[in-house]
Amino acid sequence: MNKKPILNVYHPKLTAGLWLVGMLVICVLGSQALTKDWLETSFLALLPTNEQQPEIAKATLQHNQLLNRKVVWLAGAATSQEAINHAQKLKQQLEQSQLFNKVVLEFPQQQYIKQYQQLFPYRYQLLDAQTQAILVTKSDELIKQNLEILNSPIGQMQAASLESDPSLIFSRYFSAQNPIKLNLEQGIVVLSEQHRFWALLLTDLQDERLQLDKLETLSSLVDSATEQVKATGGELLVSGMPLFTAHGAESAKQEISTVGIGSSLGIIVLLWATFRSVRPLLLSSLAIGSGLLAALVICVLFFGKIHILTLVFGASLIGVADDYAQHFLCDSFGEKDWNPRKGLKFILPGLSLGLASNLLSYAGLGFSPFPGLQEVALFSAMGLLVAWLTVVLLFPLLLTGFTFDHEPGILKLTTYWEQHWPLWVNKNRRWLGLMLAVFIAGGLWILTPQDDVRLLQSPPAELLRTADKIRQLFPMSPDNPFFLVSGKDQADWHQNEQTLLKRLDALKQQKALTAYEGLSGYWPDADQQQQNYRLLKRNLYDSGLLERYMTDLGFDQTAVKSEYKQFAAAERNMLTLAEWLATADETKQQLWLGCDSGRCQSTVALIGINDAGVLAALQDLPGVVWVDQVESISSLFARYRIRASGLLTIAFCLASLGLGFKFGWRNSVTIMSVPVAALAVSLAMLGWFDQLFSLFNLFALLLVLGIGVDYGLFFFMAGDRRASTSLGVTLSALTTLLAFGLLATSSTEIVHAFGFTVTAGIVTALLCAPLIGLKDIQSSNTMERGCQK
Repeated sequence: MNKKPILNVYHPKLTAGLWLVGMLVICVLGSQALTKDWLETSFLALLPTNEQQPEIAKATLQHNQLLNRKVVWLAGAATSQEAINHAQKLKQQLEQSQLFNKVVLEFPQQQYIKQYQQLFPYRYQLLDAQTQAILVTKSDELIKQNLEILNSPIGQMQAASLESDPSLIFSRYFSAQNPIKLNLEQGIVVLSEQHRFWALLLTDLQDERLQLDKLETLSSLVDSATEQVKATGGELLVSGMPLFTAHGAESAKQEISTVGIGSSLGIIVLLWATFRSVRPLLLSSLAIGSGLLAALVICVLFFGKIHILTLVFGASLIGVADDYAQHFLCDSFGEKDWNPRKGLKFILPGLSLGLASNLLSYAGLGFSPFPGLQEVALFSAMGLLVAWLTVVLLFPLLLTGFTFDHEPGILKLTTYWEQHWPLWVNKNRRWLGLMLAVFIAGGLWILTPQDDVRLLQSPPAELLRTADKIRQLFPMSPDNPFFLVSGKDQADWHQNEQTLLKRLDALKQQKALTAYEGLSGYWPDADQQQQNYRLLKRNLYDSGLLERYMTDLGFDQTAVKSEYKQFAAAERNMLTLAEWLATADETKQQLWLGCDSGRCQSTVALIGINDAGVLAALQDLPGVVWVDQVESISSLFARYRIRASGLLTIAFCLASLGLGFKFGWRNSVTIMSVPVAALAVSLAMLGWFDQLFSLFNLFALLLVLGIGVDYGLFFFMAGDRRASTSLGVTLSALTTLLAFGLLATSSTEIVHAFGFTVTAGIVTALLCAPLIGLKDIQSSNTMERGCQK
């Protein structure tokens, strides 16, 4: 018993009802998912973490937490007092904005007094590295330096603590807590540069999630504060990761508008010029809108949040999602007694195979380790699928009884083009083929991969200059690279980090870096604390050197005996790491990662790196790992660029096999010649125009593959409907070019390269697709000439 063809039992009202139920479910889910914080703006959210070892991922996250929230402000003026006045007014403005959980202008004296008091009982166990070295080599030098300090202009400041700390060993230790010395005026850090003074103000955002509305508020605050300071004769420098994120988010918003509005207007103009009716416009808008809505809701439900750059690519989906509607509508010009059921029957195989090839291409994006590309893959795949379902399930009902009573002018153009372009190419195929071969070979020869992760962002030059200037004036913010130090217990970790810090100290003398911060440089472990105590006992107390020194300074014997008594009573004192961390500031606390699963870990922050290669060589030390996020992710880009090349090859083979089984192997080669030419020309164009070539271009080529298969399929299956097919393909290409061509105007290097690659591929596919069926055109022309005779 023969089964009925599926379209013979096709019920438009039933399928339209199914579509409506599905969209209602999407709307209900969207009303719940889109009420929370669903938009991601942080640049770091685009990058993979699953490639790293868990401890490195944890260290990286903790290292970035402070950077993600911190904003540095420098108020400048001709005098230090004017700079301070500007900073004090600025502080009030920042506090009123309620964007920050911490606004620090005045040096927190009370915090340091409290820390001093808490650590003072352990002063004989706490020695800075310089004091240790002096006591080991020449103890007399310590006394000599103390006398020089006491007789210097700052001697009065030290004299205040002389009674409780006569040897000044704790003052030395406490002073060494800050690797870079800063000038204080009225409790405010003032930096100087030639004839300019800068008052420092540090802020931490309340929320490191960097929501879009908060970023917009931050950008507006920076602009208004800059104008106010300038109006009073000052200057303001502002920098920090949130500002770079804010600029990226603002650029993405503008690009969403540019791509979305630009492609929408282009589609409206094209459809109106072609169909001269409101119904096709509304139906196309329905297909696009339902696809984008479903894509957004499903992405948010699946990922929890989606990145704003995903929406940039999503806006370009408008030009692709409209393809299915256009092919359906353009088919109505293929025959006089056209109706929606007949039209669907003819184009459904092509639409289905086209959808399959596009989904296969987007699936390739989903296999990447980059969250941003995974989001783009799911967003695009769901958008196209729902747009396709809208056309297949809903259009037959909504187009019932609708016919076009005109022949669009663009149809005459596309008909002329599809008839004469292939003949011209065939006539000039020798020199055209030679030129194409030379063009492709030359472009591929000069094509150079670039895998730098920093190309994900394209901040303005002014923002970069400001950041560099602040880094020169205030070299206190840690650089992105850091060391991860581990050991099987606290003692082993401490020993490993001490070995690293000694090497770093030597490199600091060689100007390889400005400064570094490691916990073991501030907190000695139990063994080191006892060694410090014994070193003081042997070289300072038992030797009589301290007694002579105190006597020379005018201390009486009662004071000397009291100091010796306090020293003897402190012999068994021991400061634990937890106790020391409780007194430390947040920056130092962030260096400790804790002990877990038989391993203790910390990070060593680096400031003012001048020679990363020399520093990276230190990872050969025991328990030391060099962590450079930029370099490691750039290497990851390079590895996955190679893998993506293999993925592209696999997708090509799968598409060829599918077409081979469906249409035969010779026909498969014919159809696949279109995407092959599109891929080759796209790559050559990247080379000739010196465009970025990275992992993202290869994923763009996956889309070119899907679109090229689409166009080749439609012309292969066109038969006697080549005119309407040509119209559909041309409109499809033009709307897609509007979307991806607008991506090519992006200021973000990678987005621009993505759009450029797809644009070049679509144009090539559009030019190559009509060449399929050349024999049919030639035989048709021969028959026409025969009839005329």
